[in-house]
Amino acid sequence: MNVPTPFPAGQTAHPLDYWTSPELARVSPPNAPSRLRQLADAQGTLAAAWSSAIGSGPLLLLTGGFVSAMSGNPVWVLILGLLGVALTVLGVVAWKRVRGTLPNAKRLLIARGPGSARGGVMMVAVLAIILGGILATAIPGIASRGTATLVAVSGAYVLLVALLAAFILIPSVVLGRARQSFRRRIQTDPELRAAVEGDLALWRDPHGNAGYGPL
Repeated sequence: MNVPTPFPAGQTAHPLDYWTSPELARVSPPNAPSRLRQLADAQGTLAAAWSSAIGSGPLLLLTGGFVSAMSGNPVWVLILGLLGVALTVLGVVAWKRVRGTLPNAKRLLIARGPGSARGGVMMVAVLAIILGGILATAIPGIASRGTATLVAVSGAYVLLVALLAAFILIPSVVLGRARQSFRRRIQTDPELRAAVEGDLALWRDPHGNAGYGPL
């Protein structure tokens, strides 16, 4: 099998499958700029943001259930549960829309969290350990106030760690797989593929000679 060169001349003469090939990505520098990588990263950043909304919805429901159980007032599970359902539905709809269309790559999108699942796990673990250490120093005083107080504080800690996972870990997984996911969906989503092929036909690097790929 012929291995494609990273940046051949006459990029518009090559079909989309050439630019999206894993072989081209493997022989190209990891940080080499390309239009496809720009599109994939921008789309991944938007999808990561909405993934936080999807993950936060069930967490709101759990929080409402916990507060209602501790307070004996069912209004919390109703209010937070409805908010959680609405947030999840909104997140899923926006997630699908973002992943099925080309992003506006002219807008600068900055992801301030980890860009990989490993980085997300490490950050959440470190923050959970720090918070747990601070909580551990206060456990004797909390326990002296009764079992209910200890359960409430412990539950709040668990929910806080879950919140960190929703806002840090889940988006980092999405970001870490943005390019692989973009490549796969180009092959399976006809509408997205047509949009990318239209972009390929018109795009020219305005700042230099970056290729349309690799991805």
